[in-house]
Amino acid sequence: MVNAVLQRLYREREVVHANGRRKPLFPPGISEERGRYLFDLVRARRPALTLELGFAYGTSTLFIAEALRQNGHGHHVVVDPLEHTRFDGLGLRHLAEAGLSSWVTFHEEPAELCLPRLVTEGKRFDFAFDDSGHLFDHVVTEFLFLGRLLRVGALLVVDDANLPGVGRACDFLATNRKDFEEVADGTKQGFLRRLKEGVVPPPPRHFRVFRKSADDDPRDWDDFVEF
Repeated sequence: MVNAVLQRLYREREVVHANGRRKPLFPPGISEERGRYLFDLVRARRPALTLELGFAYGTSTLFIAEALRQNGHGHHVVVDPLEHTRFDGLGLRHLAEAGLSSWVTFHEEPAELCLPRLVTEGKRFDFAFDDSGHLFDHVVTEFLFLGRLLRVGALLVVDDANLPGVGRACDFLATNRKDFEEVADGTKQGFLRRLKEGVVPPPPRHFRVFRKSADDDPRDWDDFVEF
């Protein structure tokens, strides 16, 4: 395991809220296999600025921030409106326990409000992980702003693509957004797609991975592809 806090969390498989109630770590936390995939991508690609939508108990953030720490550089931005109202602030506590708080900037607000501000501030990200709301319209809205926030060559990893709303949003991105390309298809066992910047391994189940292939969306005003 990449750090002691993750090792404890996956061993215990539950968290304890301030009211004494015990709740399972996953869901909402990601599996160890998916977390390790994120960790390996960040270690290999060495991004300067990373973004995550969805936080909960902080498992995926611990993998990404630990990878940045082991890289020796980088910073991670996380957005989640429910950290204290639903998750009792435990994700932030786990980050502090792991000594990773300084590697992360946390925004406790909805992605549809935070992401436009990051665009206005001129932020550009090298890697993004989307695991926030799973409603189709929310995910498509996030993709709209991620198209402005991701640098050319950046990777976007989407979790829970097995859920209908998320999967269909990914289908829209793959078929209609010419500035994104799907670079690793988890439905094709052992499939590898060589990228301009290297090779992205096939993702674990429920992940889909896209590369920002152009800076601007080249579609005309009436373009649409059935998906």
